[in-house]
Amino acid sequence: MRHPTRREELNRTDRSKLIPHIEYLQKELPFFSEYEKEVDWKVYQSQRAKRLEIERWVESIINASLDISKMILTIMEEEIPETSREVLFQIASHIYEKEEEALAFCELAKIRNSLAHRYLDLRWNDIRRFLQIVPKLYPAFLEFMKKEIGK
Repeated sequence: MRHPTRREELNRTDRSKLIPHIEYLQKELPFFSEYEKEVDWKVYQSQRAKRLEIERWVESIINASLDISKMILTIMEEEIPETSREVLFQIASHIYEKEEEALAFCELAKIRNSLAHRYLDLRWNDIRRFLQIVPKLYPAFLEFMKKEIGK
C-alpha cells in the first residue's frame, strides 16, 4: 500500500478546510435576489438596519471568496499575491476566459475596502456593482472550486 506524500496530505487537509467556505457561499448567495428586490437607494439610505445587513452580507461573501481563493492557490502550489485584488485576479485568470470577467471579479477587493471607508452614496454604488457581479461571475467561481476540491 502506497502512503500519501506530504503534499498529498496537505492537499487533503486544505481541501477539507475549503468545504465549509464553499458551503457558506452556497448558502448565502441565494439571498442575492432578496437583496436585489428589497434594497434600493431609498431603503439603503433610510433604513440603518437594512444598510448594515447588506454591507455585512457583501463583506462576508467577499471575505469568504478571498479565503477560498488563497486556499486554492496554495493547493495549486502558486505563490499568493500580496494584495486582495491580485489574489482575486490570479484566481479569476484560472476561472474566466475573458479578461474583462477577471477584472470585474477582482473589483470585489475594491468593493470590500470601500465599504469601510466611503460615504453612503459611494458605498451604495459599490453594493450595486456587487449585485451586478454576483449572478454573472459567482456560478463559475463556485463550479471551479467544486472541481478543484474533487481533484
